[in-house]
Amino acid sequence: MISTIVGRLERESHELTGAVDAISTLKEELELRLEEARDDCSREVLDNVIALVGAHSIEYQHRRTALRKKLGLENLNESET
Repeated sequence: MISTIVGRLERESHELTGAVDAISTLKEELELRLEEARDDCSREVLDNVIALVGAHSIEYQHRRTALRKKLGLENLNESET
């Protein structure tokens, strides 16, 4: 029973790590698009989307950190963003 719970938590931790990495990549791509934007309206929209993506990234990082603490893995270095 406990190994099932630990396995589920480890899987969730890996999923959160993947989500953080994907969001980081998305944010980088959006920042490149921001540099290429030609008008103020486009820049404003991209700024807002980048801020939203950044907020989601922070939330997922907090969730991952809390989960890793639960699993006793808080001192392991992963792709922290």
